[in-house]
Formats: sequence, C-alpha cells, structure tokens
Amino acid sequence: MALGKVAPADNTQTEPVAVLAAEAKGKIRPEAQAFDKLFASAATEQALQQLSTKMALSDSSRGQFEQVRWLRVLKQPLRSSGEFLFQRELGMLWQQQTPFGNLLLLKQGELIQQDSQGKLSVTKADAGPAAMAEMLPRMMQSLLSGDIQALSQGFELYLLNDQAGHWQLGLKAKEQTMAALLPQMVLEGNKDLESLTLLAKNGDISQIFFSELDKSPLNDSERARFFPEVAP
Repeated sequence: MALGKVAPADNTQTEPVAVLAAEAKGKIRPEAQAFDKLFASAATEQALQQLSTKMALSDSSRGQFEQVRWLRVLKQPLRSSGEFLFQRELGMLWQQQTPFGNLLLLKQGELIQQDSQGKLSVTKADAGPAAMAEMLPRMMQSLLSGDIQALSQGFELYLLNDQAGHWQLGLKAKEQTMAALLPQMVLEGNKDLESLTLLAKNGDISQIFFSELDKSPLNDSERARFFPEVAP
C-alpha cells in the first residue's frame, strides 16, 4: 500500500471524481497531470474492501472494449477494438478483432497468444516479456473477480470516490522493469469498470473503454474459446 497523504477511511471526497464525458471518450488526449490528485490519495484498507464488494461479479462475464493509443510520434491516435470473456475457473480471454485479429488468453499460470494467422505461442505468465503481455488480462481478472487486494502485490494503490458512486483506482508499479515502462495506470468506473488509462514513461498514453458488460454464464461456444486450436 502506498504511504503518503492520509485519506478518509473510505477515500470519499465531496467534489465529483473527474471523469470524461461520454462524447469525449477517445477523442481528447488525457494529460498525466489530470491524475495528480488521485496519486496523492493513498487507498485505505476499508476503501479497497468496499470497492472489492462493489466490483465483485458472478463467476462469468463478457464485454466489448475499444482501445485508443496516443503516441507522441503520431498526430492521430491508433484505434483497436474487440471483446473479452472472463470465467473464474477458466481464466481471462482478450480478443482483439480490429484492425486485425489477435488473442491473449491467461489461464492456469500460462499466457497463450494467437495471431491473425492462427499461430499459437504458450509461455509462463511470469516469464520475461510475457510478464508485461499478461499484465492487462491479469489485472482484468482481478477486477472482474472483485479481488482488488491481489493488485497490491505488484502495485501501490491509490483511490478516490465521490458521493455519486464514481471511483478512480490508481496503480503505481512496484517492480523496476514495469515501472520503467509503465509507471502509472488508472482504472475508472461506477457500478462497473468503465475505462483503463495506461501512462507510459515516454509520454505515450493508452485508453481502454469497456461497454456491454454481461454477467450471465458463458455458453458452450464461449467456453470452447478458452481452448484454441492451431490453424491448419
């Protein structure tokens, strides 16, 4: 847990948590300084427990995502989109669909990647470069299962809530390699997770927006996607 400015027991403030208007999402480049207040508010145990209870879903969930990457060397952002599946026993599936197909699957301590040609690669999730690649699905897995405390193993946590139910959860990487590349992340939501902002050391910023969250059990065809086959 991060030490710093003492926050209220539930990290609740009277001012609204600053969230982008729906029409501005993905259209306006966010600035890292916009999160200074968040990263001055260390998360308390009580506040994290309340957020865990709020975020805990059923054993399964699915949804859509849109990713917008703001790179310093480009005038316009790069965009991609796709879907994700979560099943507590099977793991986390992250399927990019546009502009090209790409699969990330985290299950049983392994990271499985499948490119648009169907080529599969399997690595231990905590081994070398795979540790970076599996960060997003592992983070999503913790959030969708309501296990916020699991994030504290690799990150210092910061939290702001407002009286309307909006919240921001800030993460600062503890591990040196991760901190050198991606020192800060911000998760935002209300009843459900709505967005993730990745703040890179070099000034690049990525935003991922989530929608159409469905908490019903996965059907047979969805469960089968956790066992990809090599394309012929």
